[in-house]
Amino acid sequence: MTSQRLPFENRWTNNANALHWNSELDHLGVANVRAMFVDHEMRHPNRRNVVQDVPAGFVRDWLAFQDRRVARQQMVWRATVIALSFVAATAAVLGLLRA
Repeated sequence: MTSQRLPFENRWTNNANALHWNSELDHLGVANVRAMFVDHEMRHPNRRNVVQDVPAGFVRDWLAFQDRRVARQQMVWRATVIALSFVAATAAVLGLLRA
């Protein structure tokens, strides 16, 4: 059996706990975790855990990873749209020149 790794740096616990926390946060979803984290920071900033047994630092790192992942996806999408637009514009210009 191969060992699984987190897709982001973990400095809060060992691998087994981190995988459990990661799957728990993935199950809740980014929007829900973000709302819970904001509520935690506003009402109970001195408490260690945000969601059940997940520490605030781990949640912060997880949210940062999710934000970076979304930003990368948007960058790839924009680059694809720009490249396809360039190809379409080039084809249009070449079509006009041949006519």
